[in-house]
Amino acid sequence: MLKRLPVCAALLAAACALDSDWMLADRGYSIALAPYADEFAMRVHLNELRQLGGDTKSARFRLYVSERLKIHGLCPGGWEEALCAQDSCVERTESSVTVFGRCVPTWVAPQGA
Repeated sequence: MLKRLPVCAALLAAACALDSDWMLADRGYSIALAPYADEFAMRVHLNELRQLGGDTKSARFRLYVSERLKIHGLCPGGWEEALCAQDSCVERTESSVTVFGRCVPTWVAPQGA
């Protein structure tokens, strides 16, 4: 249990730093992590989205999200859009879009297998 304490503290600090209006304005995106860090919401500024072609379903946008997650040490196995009850897992505002997703689990083979 004590081995996980530094990891939890680091994730909490990263979550605070990654989800901010300042980061959205400065870098064009911000990331909000769920408490267990396997689900996230990524806000992307509309100017950034336009440079990526304007479509959140495009391969170019998905690669953008993957790269940003990996920069911050998140979702090493990739990501997928969250399952939603609505038509889309994308929320739009005047200045940004928010995409909801989850990390694809990565499995490590047991030693001796």
